[in-house]
Amino acid sequence: MTELLRDRYKVGLALAALFILGVIISLYSVYSIPHRLMIGNAFHPGMASTYIILLLTFISGGVALWYSLGYKNEVIVFRDKVTITDDNDQSQGNSSQTTISLENVRTSINQANGAEKVLRAGLEAICKQLDAGQGAVYLSMEEESGRRLELKGGYALSIGENTVISFAYGEGLVGQAASGARTLYIDEVPEGYIKIISGLGSASPRFLLIVPIKKAEKVFGIIEIASFTAVSEDQRKFVEESAQLIADVIATK
Repeated sequence: MTELLRDRYKVGLALAALFILGVIISLYSVYSIPHRLMIGNAFHPGMASTYIILLLTFISGGVALWYSLGYKNEVIVFRDKVTITDDNDQSQGNSSQTTISLENVRTSINQANGAEKVLRAGLEAICKQLDAGQGAVYLSMEEESGRRLELKGGYALSIGENTVISFAYGEGLVGQAASGARTLYIDEVPEGYIKIISGLGSASPRFLLIVPIKKAEKVFGIIEIASFTAVSEDQRKFVEESAQLIADVIATK
């Protein structure tokens, strides 16, 4: 597309040169008419209207051609900028994809002993690669009252040491993800739903990803990740595949 525009621009320049040459020849031809008609004065009053019409025509044509060439040049520059921007976006996209690796998750969870440590190790490996604002991991538990999910680890999570957080299946977003054994992605988290506190103050993430840790249809737990930036499709797939790795390891413990 860019080459086509550039070729058209060159054609426009050639046409502009021909137009200017045509103007010069036309002016000379009109100027010589009185001489050919044997009229002594080249600026005969009877020729005034002809001169004016030709002059206005040439000026209008010249202005139109100038604007046309200027527009084509702007299109070429704009197209080049768009191409460069697209290349940069693609490069950044490829860069972000290379920063996430299932091998890092696999190595971390294989070095952990026990289901709870596997969950924590997997969560930390995932959150670090995604630059997540906050993360939590829940373990599925069978009780007389029914199945529940209990918080077993967090990433940048500000809770008391003895605080117990749990959800029944179907309760809240975490419970819904577990009961349906499906991923939930929220791109407009309500203000105040989550607070991330640091030495610089507190803020609420806008994006929430909740992924079940499951093998076949059995749910072993839930990974919950909060982020200030949107979670891409590739990143969501990465978390789901990481959750599958975690489930495979827990199933053998």
